[in-house]
Parts: sequence; C-alpha cells; structure tokens
Amino acid sequence: MGSAGVALSASPSSFLANPALLFIREREKSLFTLSGSYIDSIRPAYFQNNLPNPLLQTPFTHLSVSFSGNNAALTIQNQVSLYDRNDDNVGYTRYHGLTHTLLQLDWATGRSFFAFGLNVKALSVSERNPLDISHDRILSDFIVQTSLGRYEPLENEAFISVGIGLLLDYDWFKMGITSDTFAFALGNESLQFNADEIYKSLDWGFSFSTPTYDSNNLLHLLKIQAVWDFVDLGSEESREIRLGFDVKLQLLPTWSVSFKTGYREKKYLPSDLLRFNFNNGTHTLGLSAQLGTFTLDLAFEIPISWYLGDTDAVEGVLALSFSI
Repeated sequence: MGSAGVALSASPSSFLANPALLFIREREKSLFTLSGSYIDSIRPAYFQNNLPNPLLQTPFTHLSVSFSGNNAALTIQNQVSLYDRNDDNVGYTRYHGLTHTLLQLDWATGRSFFAFGLNVKALSVSERNPLDISHDRILSDFIVQTSLGRYEPLENEAFISVGIGLLLDYDWFKMGITSDTFAFALGNESLQFNADEIYKSLDWGFSFSTPTYDSNNLLHLLKIQAVWDFVDLGSEESREIRLGFDVKLQLLPTWSVSFKTGYREKKYLPSDLLRFNFNNGTHTLGLSAQLGTFTLDLAFEIPISWYLGDTDAVEGVLALSFSI
C-alpha cells in the first residue's frame, strides 16, 4: 500500500508506524509477534546474461520480535543490507554490509475516539567491508557472512530517540499524526529537543475502511481500505506522499486474502505535496494471505520509469509474520 500506515491498524505490528495505534488493541490479550522479510532488486539482464548471484543485487533482510500487553509493547529488530555490489572478482561477489539493531518500547493510552502514544528507540549501527559471497555456495555464504561475520560498530550513527503519536479513531475513518524525533541524541550526545527536527520527521495520515461485520454481526465478504500519508513533512530530502488501496476477501474472521496496490512519490518542495510528478514515483503491488495466526506477503515496488522503459530494476518483497 505504498508503505502508508500512520493511521492504519491492519496488523498486530501497526503500532510501529504510530504508537497510538497500540490503544486500539487495548482490550485484546497479550500478543507475541515474529516477522521476517527479504527485499531485493530484480534485474532481468542478470538472468539473461548469466551473471553471478542474479538474486543478490541489493539484498535486505529484516527480523522483528514484539511482545505486547494491554497498552505497551517491546520490539527488537535486526536489519542487514548489502550494497556497493562489485562483480570484478573471480569466484565471489563483494559487497559493503550494514546492520541496524533496534530496541523499541511503545506505550499508548486513550479515551473514546482519541489516543496518544509514545515510543523510545535505541539504534546501533555496524558495518562490514568487504563482505564476500561465493558463487558456488550462495545461500550458506549469505547466512554465515551476514549473521555470523564480524561487524565494526559505527558509534557516530547510533542514536536514541523519543517519538510521539496521536490518533483520532471514528471506526470507518482514522487520522494519525506522528513525529519520530520529539527528542533525540546522536552518538554520545545528551538528549535534546529541537522543534526543527520534530517538524522534519512529522507524518500525517488518514485511513478509510468499510465495516468488517454487518448489522447482524455477520462477516462481510469484502472489506475495502484506503490510506493517504504525508511523510517527513519538513524534510527536503525524504518528504513523500504515500497512497494505498486494499481489497480484502474475508473467508473467516482470521482467514483472508488481500490485493493491495499503492503509490509513493518524493516531494522536494512543500508546494508539490498535492501535485503529481510521476518521474519521481513508485507503484506498488502486493498479495497478502492471512491463515489464522500466519500472514504471508508478496509485493513488488515498480518505479514509474520502468513503465516508460528508462530502467530495468524492480524491487521484490517477501515477508512472513506469526502472532499469538
């Protein structure tokens, strides 16, 4: 859905986008959620020309574990990304490896249709350069090199931040506002407040959805959701709009199949927020299946330039989550 979700309570881990979404699950029992994903670019030329490691262009792996109670959650995440691919070596492909380890605590409270959330994040960053993947044992090398290899910490990129989130919840309509850097500290610096940084990381999102059940408490066959987010409103580098649309076929309360599509676009000027420049845009397509406590997602991010023939790169995402 274009990575939108500031006001969308679509999964047990929605609160990672807005801590106030945790309040919606206040009456539910405690949750344990385990999720993992693999993301990579897909270039047909690498397959056509029999180039080495065609499925390891810019691989990114994500593993997350969350423990949540009535109105609080603790999440541990590990992300590993490989970039600066170099094919000039015989027998192996060389990368620059980067790992992010995040510890996040979320808390939320609310009353009636209003919720307030708070999160505290501690992030450490490490790198490994070079990182080599042999051509004759790709899978085993990838697991060993990214999971067991030695990384050097980057102290100047570690940080602690405090974020806030607000949510208006009217069942079919929700509006969320978040800022990830209400307070922050880089490296060994002390925690500080900066109004400019709060505005740079300000997100504002809306979601609309049809009812899950009818007036007789019977499950609707179809549920439709739409979202619109303005992301990093004050940042010239990362300001975006994100749009999403989801049609869910509800077979049982915990069994469903969803078709998702979305659009995201960089906005370098505030005046461009309500204009579309498709040269900076990305189209997303995805299928999601919920089978009880398991959820499987398959998605693609397709630059608009791909439709115009200006690039051959498409990004694929495979994700699996499990919650109890």
